[in-house]
Amino acid sequence: MKSYLSLIPISAKVRKRQNRMTRLCIIISVLLVTTIFSVADMMIRKESTSMLENNGNWHVQLDQISQDIGKEISRRPDVKAIGWSEVFNQDADEPYSIDGKKAALIGTDEAYMTQLMNGLKEGKFPQSDEEVMLSTNAKEAIGAQLGDRITLHTPAGDTVFTVSGFGADDDKYYQGQTYLVGICMTRTSFSAIMGENEIAESPSCYVQFQDAAKAAKAISELTAQYHLSKDRISENTAVMGISGKSSSKVMKNIYGIAAVLFVLVLLAGVLMISGSMNSNVTQRTRFFGMLRCIGASRGQIIRFVRLEALNWCKTAVPVGVALGTAISWAVCALLHYGIGGEFATTPVFAFSPVGVISGIVVGITTVLLAAQSPAKHAARVSPVAAISGNTETERSVRRAVKSSFGKIEWNLGIHHAAASRKNWVLMTASFALSIILLLTFSVGMDLARELIPSLRSWQPDIILTGYANALVMDRALVDEIDKIPGVKHTFGSCYADNIPATSSRASIDHINLVSYDTYMMECAQKSVVQGDFSEISGDGSKVMTIYNKNNPFRVGDTIDVGGTELEVACALSEGLFADDLIIICPQEMFDRLMGEEKYGTIGVQLDKTATEETVEKISSFVTGDVIFSDTRKSNEENISTYWATRVVGYGFLIIIGMITVFNIINSISMSVSARTKQYGAMRAVGMDDSQLTRMITAETFTYAFSGLVVGCGIGIPLSRSLYVQLITRHFGKAWTLPTLLICIIVLFVLAAALAAVYVPAKRIRSMAVTDTINEL
Repeated sequence: MKSYLSLIPISAKVRKRQNRMTRLCIIISVLLVTTIFSVADMMIRKESTSMLENNGNWHVQLDQISQDIGKEISRRPDVKAIGWSEVFNQDADEPYSIDGKKAALIGTDEAYMTQLMNGLKEGKFPQSDEEVMLSTNAKEAIGAQLGDRITLHTPAGDTVFTVSGFGADDDKYYQGQTYLVGICMTRTSFSAIMGENEIAESPSCYVQFQDAAKAAKAISELTAQYHLSKDRISENTAVMGISGKSSSKVMKNIYGIAAVLFVLVLLAGVLMISGSMNSNVTQRTRFFGMLRCIGASRGQIIRFVRLEALNWCKTAVPVGVALGTAISWAVCALLHYGIGGEFATTPVFAFSPVGVISGIVVGITTVLLAAQSPAKHAARVSPVAAISGNTETERSVRRAVKSSFGKIEWNLGIHHAAASRKNWVLMTASFALSIILLLTFSVGMDLARELIPSLRSWQPDIILTGYANALVMDRALVDEIDKIPGVKHTFGSCYADNIPATSSRASIDHINLVSYDTYMMECAQKSVVQGDFSEISGDGSKVMTIYNKNNPFRVGDTIDVGGTELEVACALSEGLFADDLIIICPQEMFDRLMGEEKYGTIGVQLDKTATEETVEKISSFVTGDVIFSDTRKSNEENISTYWATRVVGYGFLIIIGMITVFNIINSISMSVSARTKQYGAMRAVGMDDSQLTRMITAETFTYAFSGLVVGCGIGIPLSRSLYVQLITRHFGKAWTLPTLLICIIVLFVLAAALAAVYVPAKRIRSMAVTDTINEL
């Protein structure tokens, strides 16, 4: 034997069964990290593809700059591509049309459309000023085909173009539209039409840099060099954010959440492995004392424990990485095939270098961090302890354990838990961490529900809207659509903006008024977050508003509209329109204030029996001044996103919960093993099996109770703080004590504690008294 470290492989073979639990702890820790980072890597790959399709691959947008400045920027060595674009009449409120369909004009160049936006779907970009590219919905809306000649009607006259291709920079905007078509043309053609109609141009310059890091650096340089204000330079948040270089506060918050999640995962692994190693070292106190007797220094003992931990990593880390990769594949398969929607493009059996490397690095780092305390503990063992046989880790006992609290076995169990403060802290922290995570993650689930519109009870599948919210649809149309087979609910609403008004709240000179019909009033009652909904009536003077940080109105405010005084009786968490200065009233009150008007919006909810024929019948009622929007696909994608969030979020919590249960079971088992000689002595002097079981139970429930107190003590205030910041502040919903969740947590803790008692108690009962006395 060249050194004491040569004993590590020998010790590993001799204590193979005892070390199994510690190896399993390392495997679970590596598995968790590998799974999380692998799934995150797959999500980033999916989002990268999706972001490029929806937002383009440009990095920086510059507004109100000259052509000369654009040329200077294009000559920068870090610039990969540059393009120009401007959109006119996208809201279709101006009289520009093709074959009776509203037209949105897009003046751009080939670099922007093909390289920066990937907008070309079919054909080619216009090669001359007489050619145009139409949005893909033009095939259905006007029956356009490649090579067709179309006429653009403008107030200044008509212009004839030839269709060279199909696509647009935001083609999804036009999907499902049958009365709005996008026309992409050369910048020269666009300038000519704008000039003929006396409309000023204001094109934007889009720049793609070699990578996101150079783009982030260039933003500050361009701002300073060309004296650009903040509203004239902006980043592509999606592309910059996915690369980790976004300056957006929202993206920075996401980075912060990711960092916190990483720390929590690392902490969970450290607590679990450290607890296991502490128990392992405790069982081998005599061994370390004997090493001290034959000349090993404290430093050598510390190195021994650390290298022993790394030796366990040789097998545990590869197993953890393999299992983590397999689990990540299963999660991605669930997202791809089970949830579908926007997750249908999630890679399934893709190898993630990020996940594997993270699992290895974080696994080894976790083991080294976890080994610090046990290594120092082993180094403190004195040679005298090994010689005398007094290898117990408890402090010297100066008096007997008090038995004022129930029977002696209960008091001994509590005493065992409190004897090792470090172990007590680790066990308490393990329980508390799971409880804190569960309480805080529940807030995230509530936030996801508020952010996803398709989860609202009234969310329509088909929306008919007048251009610029014009009131153009007869009210009888609601009843006609409602009779179509496959239609579940139909509602209508009127919207009037910039209505002159005065208010008890300062600086209010106008309001935006929205009407709700009977069905929407029933739905609104379920989303009241403040005030009394029962006071709202068509012939009264009480109205509603939307709780929004941009909306200054609050419950109790009074508003004077045309000599009629209104009072805000309640606030809703959501509504058809979420603009600021929104006031909602029953349809009867709207008619009384504004006169009887046609509807500006009609929403249609479909049932499970609806077919494409149902949608076609609804679209047959649409006229040229109405926007037809089919939101079924986006609703499905939103619901898929919500369920994916729940699957990933609760899946993470389940893994953390399993780690906690495993940790407590392992720690109690190790603790019992370390005290086997004590239990044997107790049995020898007359303590029966049931008393031993109660003693182990008392020790376990001491850890559980302290973890419950600390976890709830920290988790509940933290949960409330997050709820107020993320939900109450933006949606108005007040925080309430999550009683049901707390009951579930208590049951989880009790179940974990009972499970932890069973195995070691059974093992002690099955051992003979002589075996427990002689156990080392």
